[in-house]
Amino acid sequence: MKMRRSFLDPSVFLLALIPTLVSSDATSAENATASDSRLRTWWHENGEINYETAVQEQNVRQSHVYSAWVKLNADSAEEYYNSFVYESIPRNGQGNIITPGDPNSETDAYDAITIEADIWITMAWTQFLYSTDAWVKIGRRSNISSNASNVVIRPSTIDFKIKDDADGNVYVLVPYRSQGYRFSVEFQDNLYSYRDNCDSTTCDFVQNWHPDGPNYVSELTDDMPVMGVEPHDALLVFASPFPQADLVPDQSSPDTYVVQPGRVPDLSDVDNTNVYFAPGTYWMTATDHAVLSESVEWVYLAPGAFVKGAIEFTTNATTIKATGHGVLSGEQYVYQANTAQGYQNIQSNADSLRMWSGYSTPDQQQTFVLAGLTTNAPPFNSIDFTGDLNTISIDQSDYKQVGAFFGQTDGTTLHSGSSVRDTFYHSGDDTIKTYGSNITVRDVVVWKGKTAPVIQFGWQSRNLSNITVDGVDVIHMKYSSNASHPSIIGANQVYGYSEDDTSTANLNNTVQDVFFGNIRTEGIGGNLMRIVPLAHYENVTIENVSLETFSDRSNSIYRSELPLWEDEDGNLVSITGFTVRNFSVGGEAILPILGNVGPFGLGGLNIAKPLLTGGGVVIE
Repeated sequence: MKMRRSFLDPSVFLLALIPTLVSSDATSAENATASDSRLRTWWHENGEINYETAVQEQNVRQSHVYSAWVKLNADSAEEYYNSFVYESIPRNGQGNIITPGDPNSETDAYDAITIEADIWITMAWTQFLYSTDAWVKIGRRSNISSNASNVVIRPSTIDFKIKDDADGNVYVLVPYRSQGYRFSVEFQDNLYSYRDNCDSTTCDFVQNWHPDGPNYVSELTDDMPVMGVEPHDALLVFASPFPQADLVPDQSSPDTYVVQPGRVPDLSDVDNTNVYFAPGTYWMTATDHAVLSESVEWVYLAPGAFVKGAIEFTTNATTIKATGHGVLSGEQYVYQANTAQGYQNIQSNADSLRMWSGYSTPDQQQTFVLAGLTTNAPPFNSIDFTGDLNTISIDQSDYKQVGAFFGQTDGTTLHSGSSVRDTFYHSGDDTIKTYGSNITVRDVVVWKGKTAPVIQFGWQSRNLSNITVDGVDVIHMKYSSNASHPSIIGANQVYGYSEDDTSTANLNNTVQDVFFGNIRTEGIGGNLMRIVPLAHYENVTIENVSLETFSDRSNSIYRSELPLWEDEDGNLVSITGFTVRNFSVGGEAILPILGNVGPFGLGGLNIAKPLLTGGGVVIE
């Protein structure tokens, strides 16, 4: 059995035993849940406490650290109802393997997980539905007590009341609001500092836990800079409003196919409109995913449904829906599961498995409605459509992505006409991908992995207009090196081209009328922006962006870039009306009058001089 280091005593290792709960007289009877119009919680009797290996296919991984209960604030009774705490681990306990189910197919190929699996990083979450203010009670196993002063809620702009009790539990009061809340509960005695051992673009994190593990050093020293600080065992809380009636299909309707818990059958020949997963556990295996028949327009995962697999739509319906408050988990798949090659770990932008995917019918406008669901452990990009990308839009709300430890675990790809709101992303790559026009993104919480920017609108020259990203809280960033645009806002070079090639612009395209604003990053973060201008830019505003601090400046991650660019004939891109307004670092405004704007100043803005002197870019 592996041994796990205790965070309460970093010099001691503890055996991984099934722990006991912190006692309390104020909790409900064992596994009692709430289910009425004011509060709904759920439980899985098949929870498996196991942070080391893959769980049994019929089981649901349960947090080995946290327990949670919920009660309404208005209830005079002190009874709290159980709320299952899920858990996700790096590589899902399978190791870095090529062939599904074959531990002998291990590889050292890069999957963006370096030390995380060897130091037993975990991410847990609990979720519930509510219609009035509610208390969330949190206990830690193995009789590890805590108090309110030991807890930080992120985003830190959320001002929740926190209290504790004599048994070492903490309580968080979650006010009701119609869009719900998605937040992190962080115990300050359970933090891990990620450190680098160099300052090149190939650096990665080091660890002193496992002598036989990757990037081991016998001692962490001051010349190994801290690149990010995160909970070792994360706990997320998702408090959701009850869904509207048009987001819940009729389970008893003849239009609804109800899947039975267990192995998911072939759904490619059902003739129903709706596919319904009731509470229970379902799996598709590591070498299968659900390709739906053309008749299926709506997939519903009820609260308490835990579906191991991925779902692909083939319908030409005008509206396609994926709704509910269940979980779609990619935990059975290997990294980059290639559907054309036996779901093996073989990278393919065309064939690597997406958790949610579909085909957009040419010349027919379609909308994919994604509401309430949680996606866990994606093996690759989480949501993508193929076909006519000019006619598919996303309408996304109260969506959560967790356990995205692998690289290339992007957020949602947003094509023209898309709308995202009230969303949580744990993402290992490009996160908010604005690849079309007339896009609105509001109220998003991001936990950012080690690759790519938070907001991405590059990789090719694009003709974009009327994009608004307003209200993003980045609660963690942990860039390990100065590569692949470690930024809040980014537009990467044309895919497959070196960024030394400055002649890749297409001057037939223009990026115009774009607003990125009210963005807050907490802790150590990346730079403000790295933009390769592959088209003309007109009226682009970056406003009210605050960055708490940078990592060690020797690695140059802090530096923003906006260079001159040209097309293959040497014609320069035109940039006009590009405004950076009210940008701050560590609470200090970044302004020319303060002398802190440039590449060696606090702001680290390396903007081509002609753009500044010519007035194309203004910092105010």
